[in-house]
Amino acid sequence: MDELNLLRKKTGMTIAKAWMVMVTCVIVFMFGALIIGGVLGYQNADPQEFMENGIFILMTLILILSSLWGFYINKKQLPFFNKPSVSITLVCIIISLAWSYISPIIVEFLPFNEKESDNIERLGIDLFLSVLSSTLFTFLQIGIIGHGLLKNYLFKQVIFTVAAVSIVMVIPQAVIGLFFQTTIMFYIYYRTASFLLPIIMSIVLSVVEYILKIYLGNHIVTKNYIKFDFVQNNTVYYLGLLASIVIIIAGLLYIKKQTKTIEWQQPEDDESIAFL
Repeated sequence: MDELNLLRKKTGMTIAKAWMVMVTCVIVFMFGALIIGGVLGYQNADPQEFMENGIFILMTLILILSSLWGFYINKKQLPFFNKPSVSITLVCIIISLAWSYISPIIVEFLPFNEKESDNIERLGIDLFLSVLSSTLFTFLQIGIIGHGLLKNYLFKQVIFTVAAVSIVMVIPQAVIGLFFQTTIMFYIYYRTASFLLPIIMSIVLSVVEYILKIYLGNHIVTKNYIKFDFVQNNTVYYLGLLASIVIIIAGLLYIKKQTKTIEWQQPEDDESIAFL
């Protein structure tokens, strides 16, 4: 199987094309932010409004264009939306809640500097734009790049490339969190062929983060808001952390047990066996 996969001439999304798409995203985002920042500086305009919503709008536009590009690379094929069972859907939501508890710990190991922290904590984050950009990011990572790569490569060859798309977020804290988050969601898509599940998980994660971090929390976005605002007892917090890890592992094992292995590498009629 591995030998045939290596010999088959690959069409559509390849690892090289995936890297090209993601690196282009980063370059365009940084270039766009530089231009907008220069215009605001030239006009002596207050950058606060741009910092609040402009970043999300710019990211949303880039994700839409990148997804369209990947859609055509994939020969206009959308991700699969197999209907998941109610039990698997509920398990995915529980996994999302468990990850929502774990993910803020990353900022404890990669803290922001004081100036960067002060700037970010003044941002007014719009819930709709946050959910939209997160959903589009999931669509690009899993629905476009991941789905396209699974046709040409085995899971173990695809997973790192899909998770590495997180570099588009640029900020190290966001990249690391998304790397693990995407790994979990991509595995679920790989086992179920239901892109509805990563979409649901992405929405749940965004809404829960907004409620805990902004609405109920103290808007301290660059600190571990779970530990800072809600679970201030260290023993209880770390027990919750352990429980969340166990829940995620158990949930993934349950999904594996409830699903059958899918054969993703299915050559089309116009593909042939040839040395690359």
